[in-house]
Amino acid sequence: MLQKVLETEHKLDALLPLKPLKTAPAQDLMTAARQWSAAVWHEAAKLGPLALTPQQLGQGTELSRHPVYVCGVHRSGTTLLQNLLDGHPDLVVLPSEGTFYTVLESKLRALPGQKQCFFLALEWVRRLANPINQPPYWLLGRSSASHSPYVDFARYFIAWWNVLDHEKNRHAPHLAVVLAYATCTNKLNAKHWVDKTPANERFLTRIWKETPSAKVIHMIRDPLDTLNSRKMMEPTVPVHRALADMKMSFKVANNQSRLNDPRYMLVRYENLCNEPQAILESLALFLNIPITESLTTPTVAGMPVKANSTFANTSPAGQILKSHQHRQLTVLSAAEHMQLAAYLSSLAQKLNYPVQQIEASRRLGILLKHALLRTLRYPRRHFQRYITR
Repeated sequence: MLQKVLETEHKLDALLPLKPLKTAPAQDLMTAARQWSAAVWHEAAKLGPLALTPQQLGQGTELSRHPVYVCGVHRSGTTLLQNLLDGHPDLVVLPSEGTFYTVLESKLRALPGQKQCFFLALEWVRRLANPINQPPYWLLGRSSASHSPYVDFARYFIAWWNVLDHEKNRHAPHLAVVLAYATCTNKLNAKHWVDKTPANERFLTRIWKETPSAKVIHMIRDPLDTLNSRKMMEPTVPVHRALADMKMSFKVANNQSRLNDPRYMLVRYENLCNEPQAILESLALFLNIPITESLTTPTVAGMPVKANSTFANTSPAGQILKSHQHRQLTVLSAAEHMQLAAYLSSLAQKLNYPVQQIEASRRLGILLKHALLRTLRYPRRHFQRYITR
């Protein structure tokens, strides 16, 4: 019955990299992933949605009201926090970045209504098999001749998609993902669902409008380490774009009204690494969940994962490295250090991160130069926001 699913799953498994990829996935890997997810969807569509019991519907409705958004710029420690929360019995943690507000919603809007469910289901089936192009893979387990957990996920996704009110809830497509995953993992009775997506701090006003009880955990990290790490991992990302992302995130972190909101918690990556017990106790209090041993062990879908550094490849899985244990080689040039100072010196120092100060005229010159370069690349966008604090 599942022959096509098994054939394509075997082919995909053979192409999954044994070590983290340093470049974009190969075309044959991407093609195999699309073929497998299409086979899963074909089987799910043929069988139709799985029935939801009244108890499941009630639990799902309650769970949907209590999200936790883990956010912060790329390379700021959001993945470590996601992995520490993963194993808690009161939390259902999406094992891949949610990216609904930042990426997927706009893609869905560009599609006809009848294709949106298909697109999002296939996207998440692939993410459950291969979330970030490095182990662990197959987060729901492997398919057999008689059963595929990925077909089950797709069928539950269809069921929740049909139940949710898409006109009233703009984020209903994402909720269908969350509730399908919670159903498959038997965690519909969890207290919160957790979505980790860098840059979601841009959407806090909307998030709280749509879900007033949502909790937000905002990660920040030393700007020099963050920029250095991002340049190492994403060398094609322009430095001015990475700095603009950090500036936005640090503005949110400096917003006093946010800091005073009981739904918002600011966490420093360095403190999480160096004082994990104290920070995790504060997080448990913030989320109103008990302290458990699982909070000290990073996992993905319950499976131990490598330590909190892409560069410490020899460290054992399931361990938190202190900040001094995963120092990076500096890859930033002197000019990039100056750009960092121009973009972030004031905001960073307010958060007690030491960033070099430069004269106002030099700072303005650097920001004008990068604003002009960006304007030449994207002439329809006004550049004033790049030179204002």
